[in-house]
Amino acid sequence: MAIDPAQEFLVQPVNASWLQCNIECQEGCPVGTNCRGYLNLAAEGRFEEGYILAREPNPVAAMCAYVCSAPCERACRRGDIDRPLAIRAMKRFLYEWHRASGIPDDMPAITPRGTTVAVVGAGPAGIAVARELAVAGHAVTVFDELPYAGGTMLIGVPAFRLPREAIEADVDLVERLGVEFRYGIRIGREITFEQLQERFDAIAICAGAMDAVPLDVPGGDLDGIQYGVDFMKIANLGEPLTVGDDVVIIGGGYTAMDCSRTSLRHGASNVTIAYRRTRSELVVDEEELGETEREGVRMEFLASPVEILGEDGKITGVRFVRNRLGEPDATGRRAPVPVEGTEFVIKADTVIPAVSQAADNTFLPVEASFEINRGRVRVDPGTYATNVRGVFACGDFVTGPTTLIEAAGHGKKCAFAIDRYLSGRSTVEVDANVRIVSSWRHEMPEFWDTIPRVHVPMVQLADRMPSADPKVNFDTPVERGYSAAEAVTESTRCLMCNYNIWFDPFRCTLCGACADVCPEGVIHMIDVNQMKSEGALPELADAYGWSQGAAMVLDEELCIRCALCVKRCPFDAITMERFELQEISSDGRLYKESYRDSQLGLTGLGNQEDTGGYVR
Repeated sequence: MAIDPAQEFLVQPVNASWLQCNIECQEGCPVGTNCRGYLNLAAEGRFEEGYILAREPNPVAAMCAYVCSAPCERACRRGDIDRPLAIRAMKRFLYEWHRASGIPDDMPAITPRGTTVAVVGAGPAGIAVARELAVAGHAVTVFDELPYAGGTMLIGVPAFRLPREAIEADVDLVERLGVEFRYGIRIGREITFEQLQERFDAIAICAGAMDAVPLDVPGGDLDGIQYGVDFMKIANLGEPLTVGDDVVIIGGGYTAMDCSRTSLRHGASNVTIAYRRTRSELVVDEEELGETEREGVRMEFLASPVEILGEDGKITGVRFVRNRLGEPDATGRRAPVPVEGTEFVIKADTVIPAVSQAADNTFLPVEASFEINRGRVRVDPGTYATNVRGVFACGDFVTGPTTLIEAAGHGKKCAFAIDRYLSGRSTVEVDANVRIVSSWRHEMPEFWDTIPRVHVPMVQLADRMPSADPKVNFDTPVERGYSAAEAVTESTRCLMCNYNIWFDPFRCTLCGACADVCPEGVIHMIDVNQMKSEGALPELADAYGWSQGAAMVLDEELCIRCALCVKRCPFDAITMERFELQEISSDGRLYKESYRDSQLGLTGLGNQEDTGGYVR
């Protein structure tokens, strides 16, 4: 591919931050999971080590194995070439392999600190807060009004997607750390908030956002409306659920998908999801949407409800108007704009609004004077502290509805802040311990660049609803998960983004052999004056302005790490460098790691080097 001589290239210093950002799957994970690390371990058949690497940074790893929204997959660089790695499905394989193996989970040694923390809410954020604080030595008690832990995962996600055993696995590991869970207790009823303040040194509010936001259209009081969060709660707790023959779900998130598939399992004949934007704006992952449609749910895009129709107090249908996408709204997405004269009606006897949820603040004491912003408790974004001393808040209770992994990530950071508060630390420093190992003999696994994404096995449609009993259908799993062979094949597709190509400017003669051999065409020779930088780069000071100067540039996004350029270079001017990182805080906490690469089979050769002053 020819390079425009007028094109400019941004030159950046190669430091720990730049190298870590190349591992995009880990950077995309809210809890910092070393996804690439456990994929590489799985590719070598080292499943237990892969499980440990997947489990350690993630307080809700078992639940994530089934229903994580997988932001790591959206970030995966392999997706720029064909399709991203099935990282979430790989985590499920590792979790199920570990469970079947009978190998016990190692528990950390804990030194009690003599401090106590109350956690309000046993959902993903609450579980994350409890685990991190327990490991740090604080005595933690979790309160929840539900009969068991899990929060939204327990009452909002159907059993055919998330087995209850996965929730139990995550909760069990937290209980083994010494955390006490007290169920069936609503703050403000069985125990007051003031009593919590008296008994505990700190309080973390992780109560979620489980109050449905009312649908503001005429007819909203007709018989047949069931809000999505309430609908799923009834289904998950095994209570009697009334579902009509014609069901319309309003919304486009995971709750809408779950409500539609649950309706089918409870006998609905015609189910429609109406979403006000286009397919590309949906927040659900491709596989979830695909399975929803395969089961027979009809999608109606660019449609907003304007009225719920009824006769004799009961719903008969919903009137919609077509939209077009206008300018971006506050979230950055293009706002739907109604198109006049495009109204249409969908027949319905059950309508399930699943558009949004809000936090319930009624258990908070009025006299405490919590600062509220748009119905949510205001917290300091750096410390997660409310304006009430010793009270912190995180998760959906603060942010509004998010995903399982986002809530867990929020909970971890909140726990770190509470630990600092109880320890009397105002700030901590985080040091990046970096190791770079150079290799002239890097080898990728065979066929890694041509293997297509391994389809996640699913139960056949006819077997997903095998009974006239809705409970049987509701509990019948849909996804089967990978076999060991499939898991190894899929994980072999990883591009190993912790490896980077390095050109030695003192050895390179600009012969262009590397560009000639590159199968992806991502190496180019350019005029040195096309290189620009955000700040002064001493390494280039003498080169700028030289009419004969040239440089080799590499597109890291599309590089497949084949190392053909390394092998082709006649002067050994190109090496593959393996990057390893530990981010450890001054209070001894491991914030992020990608350092276990030295344990892998493909370890590279050469001496340890420092990254200071390198330029890419």
